[in-house]
Amino acid sequence: MFLKFQTEEVIMIMQLTAIFKEEKEGGYSAYCSELGVASQGETVEEAKKNLIEACELYIESAKELGMIKDIKEELSTNSVLNGVISVSV
Repeated sequence: MFLKFQTEEVIMIMQLTAIFKEEKEGGYSAYCSELGVASQGETVEEAKKNLIEACELYIESAKELGMIKDIKEELSTNSVLNGVISVSV
């Protein structure tokens, strides 16, 4: 998932992880692990669109609160590793 936002005359594009899950009740949930932001939609595309909007609002709020530097720092130092695990049940 790519996210584009503007800070101090600079437009930044972030590549973030999006995880989608089909829900039993119908529709899809969507989660951005780097920002801890979640959303949902009736289709995967709608869930993706809503997640991007939610992430943009999260970053906009961080800018207004003067926390954007902290988020950029955290994103630049943390890498997300995806993997598969086995669980005994």
